[in-house]
Amino acid sequence: MIVAIQIVAAVQLVAIAGVAAVLIGRRLQAARSERRRDALLERFRDAVIEFTCTEDAEPPALLRALRTGEEREAVGTLLTEYAGWVKGDARRRLTAFMVEHRYVDASVAELRAHRDWRRGQAAKTLGDFGSDLAVEALLRALRDDPSPRVRAAAGRALGRIGDARAAGPVLAAWEAGRLPAGIAAQSLLDVGPPALPALVGACSTATTGVRAMACRAIGHVGFGDRDQVLDLLGQRAIADPAAEVRGAACTALGQIGGDESAFVLAGAMGDTHARVRQAAGDAVARLRIAELEPLTRRLMDDPVPEVARAAARAVVVLSGAETADGNPFAVEAAAELEWGWA
Repeated sequence: MIVAIQIVAAVQLVAIAGVAAVLIGRRLQAARSERRRDALLERFRDAVIEFTCTEDAEPPALLRALRTGEEREAVGTLLTEYAGWVKGDARRRLTAFMVEHRYVDASVAELRAHRDWRRGQAAKTLGDFGSDLAVEALLRALRDDPSPRVRAAAGRALGRIGDARAAGPVLAAWEAGRLPAGIAAQSLLDVGPPALPALVGACSTATTGVRAMACRAIGHVGFGDRDQVLDLLGQRAIADPAAEVRGAACTALGQIGGDESAFVLAGAMGDTHARVRQAAGDAVARLRIAELEPLTRRLMDDPVPEVARAAARAVVVLSGAETADGNPFAVEAAAELEWGWA
């Protein structure tokens, strides 16, 4: 009996020693792989920086002679690290290189990975790469991926690529609750003027938040057909059923409008909702519409402090603090203007 127990114990010790040896071997192999990877990163880093920072359209010879998968992986890691920081010609050179050497294709394939963190990383990488060849794959991820984090990464990436095809699906994903509002808004701002047709269409959607965001975004990205945009914002500022949208439209008019916006803002200054009156007062100040100074002055007596303060700022901008008869909000506004806070 004792002999049997000793044999069992010996077998267990051997098994434990074997497992320990395997674990130690794996750790040593991982450490060697990590050192080899670090060495490759250092070997190619200067070449990638040179390609990124110079105006030479051709990549350095070292980057044109990649032989092994490990070398390609190291260069891909460095390109991903720097691609997100460069713009203009440098980014276009990097993008062309990454398309030619199939880094974009590899990241598109990663969008089908089993683990969501890998899919999210692939989406971010494609946004850094900036290739419009990735747009369709990112749109599929935005529409179909079950992970909110992956969809968010795809939405950000589509904005960074800046392709007009992204605008409509990004708005649809937000309206359907598949994409957070902040990410959708930033993506559309990154797309810029090409997103305008989709934003104009979104001003008529049934969702209040989408209409308001579309108005605000139009104010930031500019306009194509000025008359169409001003007419659209004017309708929303006066007739939209939601105060949030009316206020957003007034703010957008203050960013892109002119004297032709005076009629709309005059009506908005009599709105029943304080948020709209405040936005109208701020827009008048931004556009410096002198014809609205009498209306703005009357608004300084508004019972809502935020509205009275916005009106006072507009009066100070239009006529100077000395014309405001010592109104405390006007004194405050004058100080803000003097110190550059307003």
